[in-house]
Amino acid sequence: MIANHLPSAHGYADDTQLYLSFRPNGRSSQDQAIASVEACISDVRAWLIHNRLLINDSKTEFLVVGSRLQLSKIAIDSITVGDSTIQPVKSVRNLGTWFDSNMSMSIHIGKICSKAFYGLYKIRQLRKFLNPESTKTLVHAFVTSHLDYCNSLLFGVPKYQIDRLQKVLNAAARLIFRIPKFDHISPALFHLHWLPVAYRVHFKLLLLVYKSLNNQGPQYIQEYLQPYSVTGHDLRSCDQGLLKIPRTNFKTFGDRAFARSGPFLWNKLPREIRDSQSVVIFKSKLKTYLFKLAYNLL
Repeated sequence: MIANHLPSAHGYADDTQLYLSFRPNGRSSQDQAIASVEACISDVRAWLIHNRLLINDSKTEFLVVGSRLQLSKIAIDSITVGDSTIQPVKSVRNLGTWFDSNMSMSIHIGKICSKAFYGLYKIRQLRKFLNPESTKTLVHAFVTSHLDYCNSLLFGVPKYQIDRLQKVLNAAARLIFRIPKFDHISPALFHLHWLPVAYRVHFKLLLLVYKSLNNQGPQYIQEYLQPYSVTGHDLRSCDQGLLKIPRTNFKTFGDRAFARSGPFLWNKLPREIRDSQSVVIFKSKLKTYLFKLAYNLL
């Protein structure tokens, strides 16, 4: 039913998401996009009602994503869902993450920092009753869990955004070992065997690639990973488990996409890690490799 109108959709429990790509250059293209989305929603709505289910029209949200230049050309004021007129929003919550119009992830990172620092505040109130090991357990439960949730989306964001999250990780290490504010934090992070935030992002992306290549990931993710090959040539690199890195036109979006970022990081790994026989072995080898890379031990 959805395929009659739109190329793709995602469903999770009671959360259904529809996606449509269009060129913002002409008004006709925008009008056609609106018509396709409204027609698709109308059919979905009719199917739900027929099956004695209810769609909350007023809670439907839609977000237009693009570069600043692309968004400046768009004049979409609203879409119609049932009897409701829905205005575009600047950000939406998507399974615990926050997407904004430019996919800068700044809103998402701000909310992560807020949750994590609140967790640190609560743990700090109990710190005098805890030993370092117990404090570390609480930090993993209420702080670093926020930093690691869906962090693969943060690949390629500006360094200052990653630094905001790194400050959270540094504050957590200071709390565990009761390190004064202006003392060096690197030795504590090294002792905890914690990867810096940027490398935690790489870890999550590479783990997703490994699982996808070994039939442990979603099919739609596997389709983005193609073996490296050169037509008409029998090169040694073709047998090393390398992946094809697609070309992109825009660094702000294209280079951050999983289709490129995953193969880009994967091809940099030593073959010994890429050829790991299980997820457990891969995770162990990968963390050791990234840890040495982060702390200049290679």
